[in-house]
Amino acid sequence: MIKKGNLYRYSETGSNDPLVEVVRTWDKRDIDFDNPLSVAIVGMVTFTYLSGPNIGKTRSVLRRTFSAVAQLQDQEKV
Repeated sequence: MIKKGNLYRYSETGSNDPLVEVVRTWDKRDIDFDNPLSVAIVGMVTFTYLSGPNIGKTRSVLRRTFSAVAQLQDQEKV
């Protein structure tokens, strides 16, 4: 389960996986403008880069994408 404050290796590029910290998880409403009664709830994760070229930047991605490419790091080894 993705929790606020956990550290992950975010390996979207495959090389030099940066360390990231989860800032928050939230549910985004996805409203179909052709049919306003159709609303989907999409899980999102907001995280901050702690290493790598994007250090200090915050980014939001789909929860399923984050789960697919991020690996939980042992807090004591980092």
